[in-house]
Amino acid sequence: MIQKKYWNILAVAGAAIVMAGCGASGQAESAASAGNQTEATETSASVSGALTVYTSVPQEMADTFQKAFEEKYPDVEMNVYRATSGEVMTKMKTEKEAGQMSSDVVWVADFSSADSLKDLELLAPYDSPEGKEIADSLKDPEGYYYGSRVINMVLAYNTAIEAPASWKDLLDESLNGKVGIPSVSSGSAFQFVGTLAADPAFGWDYFEQLKANGGMQFKANNDVLQRIATGEIQAGAVLDYMVADMKNQGSPVDYVIPEEGAVAVASPIALVNGSSHEETAKAFIDYVLSEEGQELLASLNTTPVRSGIETPEGVLSLDTLKLIESDSAYISEHSAEIKEQFNQLFGES
Repeated sequence: MIQKKYWNILAVAGAAIVMAGCGASGQAESAASAGNQTEATETSASVSGALTVYTSVPQEMADTFQKAFEEKYPDVEMNVYRATSGEVMTKMKTEKEAGQMSSDVVWVADFSSADSLKDLELLAPYDSPEGKEIADSLKDPEGYYYGSRVINMVLAYNTAIEAPASWKDLLDESLNGKVGIPSVSSGSAFQFVGTLAADPAFGWDYFEQLKANGGMQFKANNDVLQRIATGEIQAGAVLDYMVADMKNQGSPVDYVIPEEGAVAVASPIALVNGSSHEETAKAFIDYVLSEEGQELLASLNTTPVRSGIETPEGVLSLDTLKLIESDSAYISEHSAEIKEQFNQLFGES
């Protein structure tokens, strides 16, 4: 009886200790939760007001990110100016000269455009906490911009013809007058032209032969793709995700990764120097680079820059993608020459 009474006392005491511990733990959890809520409230409070983004990303992508960011931060009113990378750069240069910068974030297609903006002191460095998840090759070493997504110039074609296998197939007589390429006012097209121009296997001779074979330039990637879909032309250089989108909608288009490789463009995002809404601008950059933002990009048929992001079927992976290596130094140093030489061949669009 004594022994039984002893165990009963221990059981009651133990229960009391556990309950007391649970109470203390519960109080600690409540305090931590309250602290987290306070921190979240303070963060949300700092992410508010107007935010202006200048970008060359597709309209659907711009709209999708605007909606998602405003839902995450309901006190933000985001304004988007969308144009080609060249037009975005021209607008920013003009605003700087007038002393009336309007943008907070700039999100363009290629590193060369970002480097030009950096040289003009139009960008501000920002050490994003999400930056550590991005490979060094996909961001500026001084922290002025980060690759946000990888878009790839691939060989698109109308499915009524046999799929080409090489970039040099565009020089074939069977495609005379049936090949299109975007204007170098498009950042991705500029990267494509600069990459091939710097490559000894192509050089400017390639573009001269392309022009001689009736190759035509159009203003933007979508202009080329639309003409491939209608059969007005039959093949050309176009961004991968655009072809995938149109193919999924039932259009008679597809693409191949040429045997020489695709040309990758790591679309950079950056903080504008002198932003009037710096904290909100930084929050938007963080969101685009975050796991959530990268998953959103993948859902739009775009290759994410972060590893470990699950991508839909058909979205290219950096791990397996064959690429033509771009000579970034050449492209950056010869930017004006590349544009001038291309426009002399194909005319300005």
